[in-house]
Amino acid sequence: MKKRFALSLLVSSMSVFAVSPTFTPQNLEGFKGVQKDSMSRLRVNLTVSSNNDAGEISISNFTLCSATACWKAEVNKDVPVVNSSTTRGHLIADVFIPKNEKIREVFFEPTTAKQSIEGDLKFKEAVKIDPEYQGQNLYIVLDKTNKGNGVLRYFPVASTSLPFNPELKYYLIDPKFNQSINLNSKSTITFPSKFLAQPQLFTIAEHNVGKKFPMLDIYPYIKGSNNLKIKLAEVNKGANTKTTIQLPKSLNFSEIVSTETRLIEGSDTPVVPRNKSLWLRLLQFVHLQ
Repeated sequence: MKKRFALSLLVSSMSVFAVSPTFTPQNLEGFKGVQKDSMSRLRVNLTVSSNNDAGEISISNFTLCSATACWKAEVNKDVPVVNSSTTRGHLIADVFIPKNEKIREVFFEPTTAKQSIEGDLKFKEAVKIDPEYQGQNLYIVLDKTNKGNGVLRYFPVASTSLPFNPELKYYLIDPKFNQSINLNSKSTITFPSKFLAQPQLFTIAEHNVGKKFPMLDIYPYIKGSNNLKIKLAEVNKGANTKTTIQLPKSLNFSEIVSTETRLIEGSDTPVVPRNKSLWLRLLQFVHLQ
């Protein structure tokens, strides 16, 4: 990626009960495919911190606030539950918001549906609507309380955001779970549980740089509490492209263990874990004998 952008990790202090916004909100206009000079794009996604929730969540409206103004996004529909264990979220709003604002809080209006969302979330760090970028991608992580008789109330507990680029893929990592990401090239990245303290949004990009193994960019660059496992598939052998007629019976991989997300340069020489490396050296020694 040519540009680097500031990490915005947002952790919550939340209330399950609805709290009124500080200012009378202005209505937000939906994005219709054409940018506006004084406005930026904000994409708001929901994900449930779970691996087995199902059904739909009823959403009324939600309001975003800075230190000086508030804006309302009208949703008024049921949306499917998406579990954070999948690294995905469900887009509930794609709207215009004024550039250079700093969003500090979100409020969800309650509904009477059996599965619904309510409550407010104060961001530890404001989401800056930076005019340098096309917009912001905001993920709000939900938890729930069981009220009995099939009534579930979802509420926001954390959020994370990165600048939006339509050419990039975004992945939500929830520290509750071991999460493996399978890339188009057949490369895989495994985030262990508790790698980070809070949910975090990442972009992951692969680049063919003319080497046997591709360059891999996992952004933002953050040091974790244990080991990230990366398997890079050899270029043009595992790639999922229209020109690939048939995959070979076996793929060559470069296996990397890292305590941080980072840029991994392309290479002609595979990296193997230490235990495998010792095993290969032993085989070589026996062969020479």
